[in-house]
Amino acid sequence: MRSVPNGQLHGMIMGAVEKSLLKMVISETEGNQSDASRILGINRNTLRKKIKEYRLEV
Repeated sequence: MRSVPNGQLHGMIMGAVEKSLLKMVISETEGNQSDASRILGINRNTLRKKIKEYRLEV
């Protein structure tokens, strides 16, 4: 943990977990963003933003 810049551990871990979760749900819903956003409990626009942010294939 000493190699992680101060104050960035939370962001790194959350990003890795979130990206994996999004990939799993998008795959499970066969790319249906409305279904994925409902399952995740987030707005579809937020999901789209995260897809772009993590450069995920839909």
